[in-house]
Amino acid sequence: MEGKLRGRVALVTGAGGAACGGAICRGLAAEGATVIGLDHHERRCNDVMEAVHRDFGVPTHAFTADVADRSAVDAILATVEREIGTIEILVNNAALNVQGSIFDYDPEDWDRVLDVDLTACWYLTRRTVGGMRALGRGSIVNISSVAGYLGGGGSEAPYAASKAALHDVTRSTAIEGGPYGIRCNAIAVGIVRSKFVEKHMETLRSHIERTPLRRAAEPDEIARVTTFLASDDASFITGDVVNASGGYWLSI
Repeated sequence: MEGKLRGRVALVTGAGGAACGGAICRGLAAEGATVIGLDHHERRCNDVMEAVHRDFGVPTHAFTADVADRSAVDAILATVEREIGTIEILVNNAALNVQGSIFDYDPEDWDRVLDVDLTACWYLTRRTVGGMRALGRGSIVNISSVAGYLGGGGSEAPYAASKAALHDVTRSTAIEGGPYGIRCNAIAVGIVRSKFVEKHMETLRSHIERTPLRRAAEPDEIARVTTFLASDDASFITGDVVNASGGYWLSI
């Protein structure tokens, strides 16, 4: 298959997601990448990978694990390296958000959100940059949020803190990886259309109406930004946090 990413191996976490995860997998596949999906939900991940293979004809592989489980991640990465090839594109998309007030927030929830949204991203990056360095190229895209700028609106401090820190991990990785041809960028998303958003539309409607573009993002719009950053079209972009929120952060 022809495409800007033909022959490259891409790993996407949270690949079974009905919003960004699946859309990102499709976007990468449309450009010819071999797509490896990693998700804690086995059926959803398998369904997405099967659909991507059927629709785009690229090799796909589904793996089930909690991204915060390092031993499981290590085993999967060993299998990928042995049977599929070196990961050239890493998309850290998996995320967890447990909302609540600082007055009664469960410390275990705090730990869990940071484990998934920050530490797992760092660990997957740490485990894949060696192979990228040996190749002399690679692209890491961290799916972040405008919450990293805004403090989470006072109800999602762990999520906001993890995303703010992820921006700095992105910049640090770009600085260290740059001499070896490794680029690292993040995408700060706003409200993205999903089943969750539809379910909570009454709560979120006022936020959407304050957004300069007056709508939520479609998952494919985030996927297109991800594919761009993963490709050589963005060959001189690294250490950046691309705001793909419809201008939402300007309205706060």
